[in-house]
Amino acid sequence: MATVEKYQFASPEEVGMVADSLAKIDEMVMEFVEAKKYPGAVTLIAKNGKIVYESEVGWSDSSRTEPYRKDHLFRMASMTKPVVSVAAMQLVEKGTIGLDDPVGNYINSFKETEVITSFNPQDTTWTSTPSAAVPTVRQLLTQTAGVPYAFMNPPVHGAILAKHGIPDLSTHLPMTVAETMAKIGDLPLVHEPGAKWMYGLNTDVLGRVVEVASGQKLDDYVREHITKPLEIEKLDFYFDDSLTTDLPKIFVPNPEETITQVDAAMGPMYIANYPTQGAKTYLSGGSGMTGTARDYFLFCLAMLNDGALGNKRILKAETAQSMHQDQIDTLSYPWGPARFGFGFDVADGHPIRPDGTYSWSGAFSTTFWIDPTNDLIVIQLRQVLQSPNNNDINGRLEKIVYSALID
Repeated sequence: MATVEKYQFASPEEVGMVADSLAKIDEMVMEFVEAKKYPGAVTLIAKNGKIVYESEVGWSDSSRTEPYRKDHLFRMASMTKPVVSVAAMQLVEKGTIGLDDPVGNYINSFKETEVITSFNPQDTTWTSTPSAAVPTVRQLLTQTAGVPYAFMNPPVHGAILAKHGIPDLSTHLPMTVAETMAKIGDLPLVHEPGAKWMYGLNTDVLGRVVEVASGQKLDDYVREHITKPLEIEKLDFYFDDSLTTDLPKIFVPNPEETITQVDAAMGPMYIANYPTQGAKTYLSGGSGMTGTARDYFLFCLAMLNDGALGNKRILKAETAQSMHQDQIDTLSYPWGPARFGFGFDVADGHPIRPDGTYSWSGAFSTTFWIDPTNDLIVIQLRQVLQSPNNNDINGRLEKIVYSALID
């Protein structure tokens, strides 16, 4: 019996794309590198299940001694959310979790919840009122439960979360999500559960629900049920210290509108060599994974194939499809021409991406999209924390990719 190669490759022309057009990606990324807006990028494009373009442009470090490599381990940040959402949907399929189960079934602090009504910045106290309903698993999956992120509103949400020792991401402290999610249900929600779409720690809470429902730590669950079946080797929450040299350096924007390399701690929750150093105990379902472009591609390919890769299936076809269908009904979605499914945004009236294209991005400037209309997967990984240039570079990448398609 012949073995099937894990990765299949084709020339752009073999799948209906123009190589010369795709080559413009390198030039475009290098423009941003020379402008000192990004250190570089690793890009992977696949069509019809075959990788047709891979490039490594720029340098990992500010001294430009370490070129970007395809096998660099990129901090995926919020590109973790789709993976953990799949984990939850696997448990929904099995009947272990119900989509409309109250979160309090799994985390006691959510049995009764309150909604914030006022906040006093002088002493970080607040007033709140009991919520009309309690958050559900479905609302965690759709970012409608009302659980905030600190960085989305530092003066209010940030102050409340910090006061109670709840991070958006702990990269080195000996904390666990069991401890932090036990606290977070006692803090006020930002809005009534299900009343609006608001980005927050919902998927971190969901990760804890996965742990409680499965009886496994989140990283062990994801390995056993997602990454190992898909033969994904390097997409995980933490790695051995010996792989520190495989981490690209992280950069942050500076007041001069260029970037500066981070070499030490940056704030109380962040260290430069996350995720190979530190306590390695905080399993953030919303932002904790790190991996290579090729390994994340295998996850995307399984999703594009309706939950299957080769002879391995991680979701039933109908479940996989439901994840990139609109799940927020009449609620408005504030981030561009799209709707929201379970862990992915879904293009709707986008100027370039076809309707139904699903995607997400990460705070370290990572991005991907899956386009079922064109059987296309695009991944571009960079490492600038909350770059103001992401919309620009992502938009230019979209234009190049879609101009390379042969009608």
